[in-house]
Amino acid sequence: MDLSKIYRYLDKLSDHQHEVVQDISVRHTAKLFGGNIGVLFYYVTTLYFEADYEDDLRKTGFSKEGRHSNPQILLGLLVSLGGYPLAYCIYEGNKYEGHTMLPTINEFVSKYGLENFVVVADSGLMNNANIAELEAHGYKYIIGAKIKNESQEVKNWILEQPKRDCQMVEYDKGGGRRLLVGYTDDRAKKDAYNREKGICSLGKGLQAWRAYER
Repeated sequence: MDLSKIYRYLDKLSDHQHEVVQDISVRHTAKLFGGNIGVLFYYVTTLYFEADYEDDLRKTGFSKEGRHSNPQILLGLLVSLGGYPLAYCIYEGNKYEGHTMLPTINEFVSKYGLENFVVVADSGLMNNANIAELEAHGYKYIIGAKIKNESQEVKNWILEQPKRDCQMVEYDKGGGRRLLVGYTDDRAKKDAYNREKGICSLGKGLQAWRAYER
C-alpha cells in the first residue's frame, strides 16, 4: 500500500473509525486473557513538531525528548499485559501528565464495564490526588516508588534486608497500603556501572575545569 494513501486515511480513521478499531482491539485482548483484562498499564509520552508556532493543541511544555522549545502534544497510552493496546488519549503539550491518567482510566472502565483489575503506573503519574481518587473508586493499583521519598524508618528497614537475587519483601504501611521491595543481581550490576560511569564523567569534567583555570 502506498504511504500517501495511509496518510490520507488518517483523518477518516480519527473522525469516524477509531472507536471501531478500539472495540476490536479490546475484545481481542479480553479473549486472549480469558475474558478478563486484569491489568491496565498507563504511560505518557510526548511527541514534538518541527513547527515555529503553537496552536490550541500543540504547545511547548516538558519534553521527554529534550525538545522543550518545540510545540508538542501529550500522548497517553493504556495497554494490557503483553503490551496489547487498549486506549489512547491526546492532550495539550503543556498539560501536567498526572492529570491525564484518571480521566482515561475512568472512561475506559465505564465504557467496557471492567471489574477486578489493577492499575499500574510510574511514580510520576501517581500524585496524592490520583492515589486518593483511585482508592475512592475502589481501584487496585501498583505504583513505582523511590527509596529517597520514604521515611527514615522505611529506608532503614529496606537497607537492613538481605540482598538475595530475585527476592521480594513486603512492608505494611498501614491503611491497606503495602510496599514491595525487590532485589536482583542484574539490576545491582547495572546501577553500579551507572554510578561508576557518572563518577568518571564528573572526574573528566573536573580535570577539564582545572586545566582551563590554569
